[in-house]
Amino acid sequence: MTFLLDKPRRYVPGLGSQDAKIAIVGEAPGAYEDAQLKPFVGPAGNVLEQCLHAAGLIRSDVYLTNVIKVKPPGNNIEPFFNGRTFTADGYQWVKELRDEINGHGCNVIVACGKTAMAALTGRTDISKVRGYVFPSIELEPQRKVIPTIHPAASLYDRKGGDKGALATSEFKPYLYRHVITADLKKAKVERDSRDLRRPERQLIYEFGSVTEVLEWLDYYKNQQIVSVDIEVLNYELACISLASSPSIGVSIPLAGSWTEQDELLIWRGLQVVLGNEHSVKVVQNGVFDIHFLATRCGIMVRGPIHDTMVAHSVLYPELPKGLGFIASIYCGSQEYWKDLIKFQNIKEEA
Repeated sequence: MTFLLDKPRRYVPGLGSQDAKIAIVGEAPGAYEDAQLKPFVGPAGNVLEQCLHAAGLIRSDVYLTNVIKVKPPGNNIEPFFNGRTFTADGYQWVKELRDEINGHGCNVIVACGKTAMAALTGRTDISKVRGYVFPSIELEPQRKVIPTIHPAASLYDRKGGDKGALATSEFKPYLYRHVITADLKKAKVERDSRDLRRPERQLIYEFGSVTEVLEWLDYYKNQQIVSVDIEVLNYELACISLASSPSIGVSIPLAGSWTEQDELLIWRGLQVVLGNEHSVKVVQNGVFDIHFLATRCGIMVRGPIHDTMVAHSVLYPELPKGLGFIASIYCGSQEYWKDLIKFQNIKEEA
């Protein structure tokens, strides 16, 4: 590694049992780690230990290591990783990390910060996808990877950066510890197996005729709980989705998908489902959905309203309340889905 040829190498190896089912990977050693030749022993290590205890874990339950095994001069990681790609020297450390993990017995890896996430998953968008479970890359056998905020980010009043802080002015660094703890709790659940088991869900979004749509609406009108979500394009309802269980749902396309007569039948069926005063309607940011349905579509939503965004905000008013964040906390190994389809959604801007 040419960057290190003229500098003393104080190598900081991994620490912990080779049989630990959880590995925690950080970015690089700091001054405390460099002095003691152990990972996560400085202030960031203290934060990590607090989060481990809050998650029902202790240090002996996990294996600790870093992507870079030597302290970068001035703690500047850019000679190894520029936030998007690894340099030649950085990639040598990545290969060494992968060899290290390949020889380890862990089932799940908690990647602390963008550098560790990039080395283990190839992704760098940690501010969006932390807390979700990803398959590892270039590991044999494959492991599960849960990106999280680096504990060091909770020590500084700053946003973004390679430590994986969440870029929002409403999310203060001292709250990162709660999120790290939630991610460690998820790792604790996932540690018993290397198999990445996604929740099994069936989404029905193609219909051979309007009769099939009306049959589903007839089914949902009799359900005690109906989850409702809409997607809006150009201030018109593009589709509406309904579900009464976590395992199956329907997404009914509307704009330009039916004849005028068929669309009229669907609208009437939707009013019966959503106007049922005896069924609970579950929504996310229902203030938008219910108002849009009433003012743009003439659909009145009646009955008890349970809003996941409001419920989460009541419990944790300081934390982000978008669906992507909420799902990262509550939905287990659910795959990150919000970048599967790209379109301008005015609902997210409202």
